[in-house]
Amino acid sequence: MNSAEEARRISQVTLRLLARFPTASRESVQADVEGAVARFEGTRIRDFVPLLVERTANAKLTSSIER
Repeated sequence: MNSAEEARRISQVTLRLLARFPTASRESVQADVEGAVARFEGTRIRDFVPLLVERTANAKLTSSIER
């Protein structure tokens, strides 16, 4: 996967999370997604990064709502 395709998929992740968490602000969702992307920075195999980013950000948003 090239970097443009990865960026497109991560953008889609952000949109899905915004739809899943309508009470969360766009800024908080984007911050969680960006934090998850940074976590996987430097990994050699990039194919699963969007999926891992979505799972990581989803878990963080879920835990912040449950508090």
